[in-house]
Amino acid sequence: MKNNPFCQPYGTPFDAFPYDRITLEHFIPAVEEGIKQEEKNIENICNNSSPATFENTILPYERGGKMLSDVLCAFNALIYSHSYDEIVRVEEEIQQKYIEHRNNITLNDNLFARIKNVYENMPPTLTEEQKRLTEEIYTAFVRQGANLKGDERDTYRSLSRSLTALSLKFQENIIKDTDSYTLLVTNEEKLQGLPEDLVETAAKSAKESGKEGWLFTLHRPSYLPFITFCKNRELRKQMYMAYSTIGAKGNEFDNRAIVKEIVNTRLQLARLLGYSTYSDYVLAERMAETTDAVFAMLGKLTWSYLPAARNDVDEVKNYAIECEGDNFEFEPWDFAFYSEKLKEKKYCLSDEMVRPYFNLDQAIYGAFYLATRLYGVTFKQNHEIPTYNPDVKVWEVYDYDGTYLALLYCDFYARKGKHAGAWMDSLKAQYKDEEGKNHRPHITLSTNYRKPLPGKPTLLNFDELNTLLHEFGHCLHGILSNVTYASLCSPNVLWDFVEMPSQIMENFTFEEEFLKMFAFHHETGETIPQELLEKIRAARNFRAAYQCIRQVGLGLIDQAWHNISEPFEGDVLEYEHSVTAAIKLLPTIAETGITPQFSHIMSGGYAAGYYSYKWAEMLDADAFSRFKEEGVLNMKVAQSFRDNILSKGDTEHPMKLYLRFRGHTPQIAALLERDGINSICPHF
Repeated sequence: MKNNPFCQPYGTPFDAFPYDRITLEHFIPAVEEGIKQEEKNIENICNNSSPATFENTILPYERGGKMLSDVLCAFNALIYSHSYDEIVRVEEEIQQKYIEHRNNITLNDNLFARIKNVYENMPPTLTEEQKRLTEEIYTAFVRQGANLKGDERDTYRSLSRSLTALSLKFQENIIKDTDSYTLLVTNEEKLQGLPEDLVETAAKSAKESGKEGWLFTLHRPSYLPFITFCKNRELRKQMYMAYSTIGAKGNEFDNRAIVKEIVNTRLQLARLLGYSTYSDYVLAERMAETTDAVFAMLGKLTWSYLPAARNDVDEVKNYAIECEGDNFEFEPWDFAFYSEKLKEKKYCLSDEMVRPYFNLDQAIYGAFYLATRLYGVTFKQNHEIPTYNPDVKVWEVYDYDGTYLALLYCDFYARKGKHAGAWMDSLKAQYKDEEGKNHRPHITLSTNYRKPLPGKPTLLNFDELNTLLHEFGHCLHGILSNVTYASLCSPNVLWDFVEMPSQIMENFTFEEEFLKMFAFHHETGETIPQELLEKIRAARNFRAAYQCIRQVGLGLIDQAWHNISEPFEGDVLEYEHSVTAAIKLLPTIAETGITPQFSHIMSGGYAAGYYSYKWAEMLDADAFSRFKEEGVLNMKVAQSFRDNILSKGDTEHPMKLYLRFRGHTPQIAALLERDGINSICPHF
């Protein structure tokens, strides 16, 4: 082990992980060593003959396991960045070792007895953060089976192992099914309408694959512009059907059987722990608290948005018929294409008009400058820190007084094997040690933008700019964390609160003060014209109702899978379609569906919690209204947001933090006003 980089000083700036010395073979031995160290720590706690206290039980438990946490975080960044068979096999072994280790801890009677004793006899001398930590640790043990007895514990172990394996297989299938499909176009006439940079990238991809023509994939930087701009309807249909059947093609990567196993295993787990459904189990530790509250919110949104959403779709459909003739049969693969054309007609605005002003490098600068204007933080690129992929860039982050705050790793480009979508994660958590030293976080920001050709920039559309700001908001939540205990650091907050700090950042993309900081034409240097800014703002609510109902539909699908009270044995796609039938906006294609590729809920952390995106939208719209009232770039308001939300992590209940910042409980009015919705459910 002495030659394992995890078992010796890193010798890197800011103690960053030495990815230049870490190889795949180092991870499993390092995990095993980390497990041994944590087991020894647990043994010491349990063998302490003194009565259990915060100092001799909760604190050493919280402080233990650092090496294991470091190794797992370092590995997660690697596998999210580039997944392939060998690394997946290592992941499976690591996850099984880890889940067994966690079960050994949470099912340790002696350890739980000491934790329970501290929880039930908390002295008044504990700080609020110490009380919160004790409560969170105790609750986590209970929710992970600590109160189970006898055979129930063996059942819990078996179920948790199964869920880990199933979730890994589900995600692996999505990646492989996505990577396995390509569309080769050999007739240049069929490329009409496609953006020039997409065509060039497709030509490069074809050449690299040893083929003649243009090669398109189901990765979002290829798929989304293709389905939006390709004039050839048959090719749009092919791409749509391939994308919408990911995980459901009847091949070796089909996820439908795995979906059944996952939801049925979760139901068993929930029942074992005393809950009627898995949703009840999850929501017991959410702001929403109950399934009734979730369904009430989704129902109220449906009541308010569905009429406008149907108008959105009818408008696009009617425009398509106007373009193509009365006999035109409108299908789902037509929606994005004619919607974009309609937007161009109504607002004289298109993605291709906006892209030249949203150079990725400039957009990064804009995000950084926004953080400087709001919070006084600054960024300095570091070219010396080793990274987990050559595309990754690293910045040092400093506070307004020059104090070091964090490292920010940015991985912007799509590639084969990389997880889809966009996300923020923590390589290292923020905490303060026994001597009072503030250990600052290492944060990652990952997206899937199209990698530019040599000598050309990556140009973003407006949605991609929003994605950048969204994930950067998550990053700021982590960067500005200032708590004592790593378990409570930002963004480790209740799941339906975690999206609020990210979604509030999206509001700035419509603000002139922000856009004029960085939006310069990548060739001429011209500042984004006022006329174009006005078009962007005018088009803000285009399809807003449609997008809301789409999100409501995803929330309903999630709740449907996790509110089953009996094992599910039916057809996965038929069940999904039945759940959303009442709010259906586009024609249903029987063989397509979301569930077999819905990684948020089947292999991510959003099971029974996908509603949180809409929940957080209500919070962020209401919170941003304070910025609108007192100044969009008002540092006083931003400092209040930092002090009361971003820096606090999970040291207090989110509603207390929100009330302290906003002065009232969240109101729906700001969201409806922002989305241009005039109808309002009378029970809001």
